[in-house]
Amino acid sequence: MIMVGSSINTLLFSIFLLVVSLVALSDGRSVYIRNDLKSDLLTILCKSEDKHLGIQVLNYERELNFPIEAKSPTTFTCTMDWNGRLHKLDVFNSKRDGKVGKDLKWSIKNDRPCLLNSITNKYDLCNYSYN
Repeated sequence: MIMVGSSINTLLFSIFLLVVSLVALSDGRSVYIRNDLKSDLLTILCKSEDKHLGIQVLNYERELNFPIEAKSPTTFTCTMDWNGRLHKLDVFNSKRDGKVGKDLKWSIKNDRPCLLNSITNKYDLCNYSYN
Protein backbone atom coordinates (compact mmCIF):
# COMPACT_ATOMS: atom_id res chain seq x y z
CA MET A 1 0.00 0.00 0.00
CA ILE A 2 2.77 2.44 0.81
CA MET A 3 4.43 1.73 -2.54
CA VAL A 4 1.20 2.47 -4.46
CA GLY A 5 0.62 5.76 -2.66
CA SER A 6 4.24 6.72 -3.12
CA SER A 7 4.08 5.88 -6.83
CA ILE A 8 0.93 7.96 -7.27
CA ASN A 9 2.53 10.91 -5.47
CA THR A 10 5.63 10.60 -7.64
CA LEU A 11 3.46 10.50 -10.79
CA LEU A 12 1.43 13.53 -9.69
CA PHE A 13 4.61 15.46 -8.90
CA SER A 14 6.05 14.56 -12.33
CA ILE A 15 2.88 15.77 -14.05
CA PHE A 16 3.03 19.00 -12.03
CA LEU A 17 6.63 19.59 -13.13
CA LEU A 18 5.71 18.94 -16.77
CA VAL A 19 2.87 21.47 -16.63
CA VAL A 20 5.09 24.08 -14.95
CA SER A 21 7.75 23.53 -17.63
CA LEU A 22 5.24 23.95 -20.46
CA VAL A 23 3.88 27.16 -18.94
CA ALA A 24 7.42 28.51 -18.56
CA LEU A 25 8.08 27.93 -22.28
CA SER A 26 4.92 29.76 -23.30
CA ASP A 27 4.34 33.49 -23.10
CA GLY A 28 0.75 32.72 -22.12
CA ARG A 29 -0.66 33.09 -25.61
CA SER A 30 -2.12 30.46 -27.90
CA VAL A 31 -3.20 30.16 -31.51
CA TYR A 32 -6.52 28.48 -32.31
CA ILE A 33 -7.45 27.35 -35.82
CA ARG A 34 -11.07 26.36 -36.49
CA ASN A 35 -12.37 24.55 -39.58
CA ASP A 36 -15.36 26.52 -40.89
CA LEU A 37 -15.26 24.98 -44.38
CA LYS A 38 -18.70 23.33 -43.90
CA SER A 39 -18.35 20.06 -45.83
CA ASP A 40 -14.58 19.85 -46.24
CA LEU A 41 -11.83 18.30 -44.16
CA LEU A 42 -9.01 20.70 -43.35
CA THR A 43 -5.46 19.33 -43.36
CA ILE A 44 -2.99 21.60 -41.57
CA LEU A 45 0.79 21.65 -41.22
CA CYS A 46 2.06 24.45 -38.95
CA LYS A 47 5.67 25.34 -38.22
CA SER A 48 7.95 28.12 -37.07
CA GLU A 49 11.65 28.61 -37.70
CA ASP A 50 12.49 25.96 -35.10
CA LYS A 51 9.28 24.07 -34.32
CA HIS A 52 7.25 21.66 -36.45
CA LEU A 53 3.76 20.81 -35.16
CA GLY A 54 3.08 17.89 -37.49
CA ILE A 55 0.12 17.26 -39.75
CA GLN A 56 -3.37 17.64 -38.29
CA VAL A 57 -6.72 16.88 -39.93
CA LEU A 58 -9.79 18.75 -38.72
CA ASN A 59 -13.43 17.96 -39.38
CA TYR A 60 -15.97 20.77 -39.75
CA GLU A 61 -16.18 22.98 -36.63
CA ARG A 62 -13.20 21.23 -34.99
CA GLU A 63 -10.28 23.22 -33.65
CA LEU A 64 -6.51 22.94 -33.31
CA ASN A 65 -4.61 24.99 -30.75
CA PHE A 66 -1.01 25.42 -29.68
CA PRO A 67 0.92 27.72 -27.34
CA ILE A 68 3.23 30.44 -28.61
CA GLU A 69 6.74 30.06 -27.26
CA ALA A 70 8.52 33.00 -25.73
CA LYS A 71 11.10 33.34 -28.50
CA SER A 72 11.01 36.48 -30.56
CA PRO A 73 10.74 37.31 -33.31
CA THR A 74 8.57 34.30 -34.11
CA THR A 75 6.36 33.45 -37.05
CA PHE A 76 4.12 30.39 -37.26
CA THR A 77 3.06 29.61 -40.82
CA CYS A 78 0.39 27.02 -41.56
CA THR A 79 0.02 25.30 -44.89
CA MET A 80 -3.56 24.14 -45.28
CA ASP A 81 -5.19 21.86 -47.80
CA TRP A 82 -8.85 21.46 -48.69
CA ASN A 83 -10.39 20.42 -51.99
CA GLY A 84 -6.90 19.56 -53.25
CA ARG A 85 -5.69 23.18 -53.09
CA LEU A 86 -2.91 24.51 -50.87
CA HIS A 87 -3.27 27.74 -48.88
CA LYS A 88 -0.74 29.40 -46.57
CA LEU A 89 -1.36 31.70 -43.65
CA ASP A 90 0.91 33.25 -41.04
CA VAL A 91 -1.25 32.44 -38.02
CA PHE A 92 1.18 34.24 -35.71
CA ASN A 93 3.79 36.86 -36.51
CA SER A 94 5.31 38.59 -33.50
CA LYS A 95 5.73 41.87 -35.42
CA ARG A 96 2.13 41.91 -36.65
CA ASP A 97 0.45 40.32 -33.64
CA GLY A 98 2.51 41.63 -30.76
CA LYS A 99 -0.31 43.92 -29.55
CA VAL A 100 -3.28 41.73 -30.44
CA GLY A 101 -5.05 40.31 -27.34
CA LYS A 102 -3.93 37.22 -25.51
CA ASP A 103 -4.96 34.50 -27.99
CA LEU A 104 -5.36 34.47 -31.76
CA LYS A 105 -8.46 32.54 -32.82
CA TRP A 106 -8.72 31.90 -36.56
CA SER A 107 -11.75 30.75 -38.54
CA ILE A 108 -10.69 29.09 -41.80
CA LYS A 109 -13.25 29.78 -44.52
CA ASN A 110 -13.18 29.11 -48.26
CA ASP A 111 -12.69 32.72 -49.33
CA ARG A 112 -10.55 34.09 -46.48
CA PRO A 113 -9.41 33.55 -42.90
CA CYS A 114 -10.98 35.63 -40.14
CA LEU A 115 -9.89 36.39 -36.58
CA LEU A 116 -12.20 36.33 -33.59
CA ASN A 117 -13.04 39.86 -32.47
CA SER A 118 -12.88 39.93 -28.66
CA ILE A 119 -15.36 42.84 -28.57
CA THR A 120 -18.11 41.34 -30.76
CA ASN A 121 -17.19 37.69 -30.03
CA LYS A 122 -17.58 37.00 -33.79
CA TYR A 123 -15.11 36.05 -36.50
CA ASP A 124 -15.48 39.42 -38.18
CA LEU A 125 -11.83 40.55 -38.50
CA CYS A 126 -11.46 39.37 -42.09
CA ASN A 127 -8.87 41.70 -43.62
CA TYR A 128 -6.45 38.77 -44.11
CA SER A 129 -5.85 36.54 -47.11
CA TYR A 130 -4.21 33.24 -47.94
CA ASN A 131 -0.81 33.28 -49.65
